[in-house]
Amino acid sequence: MTSSGRGLKPFIGSQPFRRDDAARFFGRKREIDKLADRWQNNRLTILHGPSGVGMTSLVSAGVLPRLDSSRFDVLSVGGLARPPFVPAAVIPEDSDPHVFALLASWSPYENPMRFVGLTVRSYLRWHHWSPGGRPIMAVLDHAEEVFTAYRRKTDDQSHVLDQLCDALDYDLRLRLLIVVDDEHLESLRGHDRLRDHIERGASYKLEPLSFEAALEACQRPVDLVGRELAPWAAGQLVNALRITDTGRDGSPSLTPMVEPVHLQVVCSALWESVRDQSGPMAGTLVSTDDIDEVLASFCHRAILDVARDHLQGDVDRLAALLRRVVDDGGMDAEELPHQVAQALAERHVLQLGDKRRYEMPDRLVRPFLRGPTKRTPPDEADRLDTAAAALHRGWFEVAEKLAGQEILQPEGVRSKARAESLLGDAAYLRDDFDGAITHYREATRIFATMGGSDQIVAALLTAVGRILIDQGAYRDAVTELRSAVRRSPEPAIQTELAWALWYLGHESGAVDVLDGALRFDGNTHEALRARGEILSDLEPQRALRDLDRVRPHEQPSTQAAYALALALSGDVRGAVEAVPTLDVDSDATTLLRTARVMEVAGRDSEAARLAGRARESTSRPLPPQMIKVAERLAD
Repeated sequence: MTSSGRGLKPFIGSQPFRRDDAARFFGRKREIDKLADRWQNNRLTILHGPSGVGMTSLVSAGVLPRLDSSRFDVLSVGGLARPPFVPAAVIPEDSDPHVFALLASWSPYENPMRFVGLTVRSYLRWHHWSPGGRPIMAVLDHAEEVFTAYRRKTDDQSHVLDQLCDALDYDLRLRLLIVVDDEHLESLRGHDRLRDHIERGASYKLEPLSFEAALEACQRPVDLVGRELAPWAAGQLVNALRITDTGRDGSPSLTPMVEPVHLQVVCSALWESVRDQSGPMAGTLVSTDDIDEVLASFCHRAILDVARDHLQGDVDRLAALLRRVVDDGGMDAEELPHQVAQALAERHVLQLGDKRRYEMPDRLVRPFLRGPTKRTPPDEADRLDTAAAALHRGWFEVAEKLAGQEILQPEGVRSKARAESLLGDAAYLRDDFDGAITHYREATRIFATMGGSDQIVAALLTAVGRILIDQGAYRDAVTELRSAVRRSPEPAIQTELAWALWYLGHESGAVDVLDGALRFDGNTHEALRARGEILSDLEPQRALRDLDRVRPHEQPSTQAAYALALALSGDVRGAVEAVPTLDVDSDATTLLRTARVMEVAGRDSEAARLAGRARESTSRPLPPQMIKVAERLAD
């Protein structure tokens, strides 16, 4: 480090600390010790607190670097947002998009296509099995998104939680940490299966920084870059940021606590004002007026961005709305436009109180009312990231507007390609499948002109192929998926090609493709599962070998294929016991394979009824080779 500190930033601003920021993360030693101890010694630990209190930072920069990799298998911090450049349409209809996102975030340095179709249990078995049996330290951050993020199928909202419960039930090595804001803590506790694990596990509530911890978080990062912040200046700064609490009599009083985000915002501004000066950072920016100016700019930036994204740039309207919140001491959640309120809460300008009233943090009220002396235009640099975040929320109009604006920019070929991909995602999630194909193909065309984009192009082609399979255009799907395999021979893409061939009636060709995928990687769970399912009708003994390797059988289609292979191999009793539980959403293939098991078991009327349902199913239809079987059984 140099004495001037040039080029080094001791503070991170309003974004969370990452694992790489551990060296400048201070003020949370006690919390790190307590959370690390609970996480290591419990199957499930819940970390909760008010939004913006620094839970993500505590885990990423505080606890994770403390874990000994020789004792623990430490996964990266997991979340539910789909990774960039992965089209929404690559995720199978019968898979949970939240599970896919979680698995990809746990293994961020692998091609995310490898996790398509996997469940949490299969991921842990195939990617994190170790002979030493080290405990697996896994995090689900921002678990509130289980309840707030958009999903095309809303009847299965807790599916990722169910899969995590499956893993907790059956994998004794798993140590799961779930991070959730206080607003959604009760929803998490209300999940039927998770409730028991929570009661047997541990929890930890994170509070704002104490006065002494805030002093440390203010002073120590400056020391790291070879500078000095005068103790009196640090004390004055922290004192000016203390949280105000309203007592039972309605009178306000200062607490010894400081919001971490306010501290980082102010300290970052202090650093930027003196970074090129020499000597102690004594305090050109530590008076209350100076701090109010920084926080006013923080509020103004959030207002500009939210007005741009949600109110056609009407800053005055949003400012007037916030003034009502301040004047009335809060506003019921139902009175505020939902997207606007959520966006302001994510930027820490509003917070949702116990009575479901949005309030402005007390320390921001005076800065907001005074306003900044310097006004800046809205930030356009993060347009596509904002669009992706809006899609995650289901805010389609916002996402489409921002992506459309990016396409109109005169420069930035890669940005235009990503914008087209995001527009394809929006169309797909709206069930506009033809529109999705159009945008995905345009994104493919642009990305194909750039070097180093083969994996992205392959993912886009796979997305188009999957939509075409769902539309019954199997021949066109085969063409797209063969192009994808030429770009990237990932087993997951070859597996999609095999399914397209199978639905086209080319069973032997499908098996050949899967044989090739497994020569590429013999431990690819989804390729083995697909080959086992396809072979259950053709070579039951070989199918059993494949399907025995991918236990437990979590998908009904796999359970039905396994049951049929058992029946055709002579184990009729075992086959009947292995058939899946069927419901109104069961797909045609699962219904027909179950019907064939019933036929072998001598239950002809049941076989005919199920075969009839398979013929009439509105889900993906039967391939040609199975239609005749269904007709024979049903008639």
